[in-house]
Amino acid sequence: MPKPLKPAVPVSILEAVADYFKILSETSRLHILQCLKDGPMNVMELCEATELGQANLSKHLKVMAQAGVLSRQPKGTSAYYEIADPLVFEFCELACGRIGDRLRQQAETFQQLNTFQQVSSNGKKEAKPSRTKTKAKVLNP
Repeated sequence: MPKPLKPAVPVSILEAVADYFKILSETSRLHILQCLKDGPMNVMELCEATELGQANLSKHLKVMAQAGVLSRQPKGTSAYYEIADPLVFEFCELACGRIGDRLRQQAETFQQLNTFQQVSSNGKKEAKPSRTKTKAKVLNP
């Protein structure tokens, strides 16, 4: 019986990577990162910018700081948060690029389907494509 293959990366490391990505899987946290891209902000500024309640925002900031994504700098009676790991923006840019590619492919597929439907329903291509969504028709072979 063959031995099971060991993963190239230890499971403990994979778990740490999964935990890191969990930080980025929350819309509010991505919004916080976007706000902090231009520089540090205090809790009140972040509350206003994100429209999150202070308790909810503080919870997210704590989780992100514990994960090493943000750092907290006390200044007087306030605390300022800033990006501690600038690689998060590279991850976000890669993800946005991939999502953009997928949406472009879907739009191209939809356009091809729309063109096909116009040709099959009219026997010839219409000059102006329809602006309404149409359901795909199943053609008999």
